[in-house]
Amino acid sequence: MKSLKLALGVFGLLAATMIGTAVAQQPGKKGDHGMNFMATALDLTDAQVTQIKQIRSGQHTQMQATHSQMKGLHEQLQALIISDIFDEAKVQAAIAQVQQLQASQMLEHAREMNAIYKVLNPQQKAKAVKLFGSMGGFGGMHGGAGMHGGPQGPQGPPPAEQD
Repeated sequence: MKSLKLALGVFGLLAATMIGTAVAQQPGKKGDHGMNFMATALDLTDAQVTQIKQIRSGQHTQMQATHSQMKGLHEQLQALIISDIFDEAKVQAAIAQVQQLQASQMLEHAREMNAIYKVLNPQQKAKAVKLFGSMGGFGGMHGGAGMHGGPQGPQGPPPAEQD
């Protein structure tokens, strides 16, 4: 029974990771929309848009390599899950590799966001943190504009400050 629960948990992790990776790797569509939103919301100059596109394209090659590695790990996990003999040690090792790769992806995303943040002027930085902070763009790790239901995130607008 314990092995079945572990296998189901691993399968759930595998499915969630594959979906998240596939969505993150969609070429063009998501990135263009996000770039257009960012350019408009932050009133970016043409030079800033060019710089940000260069930063993002530089990360694209790294993300493709990581995506290939993740795909291989998912295939390995799937083979272990559907095996007639469940090898818990091999599954745990594969999970550890997936987690290490995910941590690496998060670090690369943080580097990219920091590089983009450095392109902004002080007013744009303040606006970026206000707009994207609760959505992961400049304050977390989960994507960009519109990720959780709009500029205020899932919990709505921030509470008014008290004087």
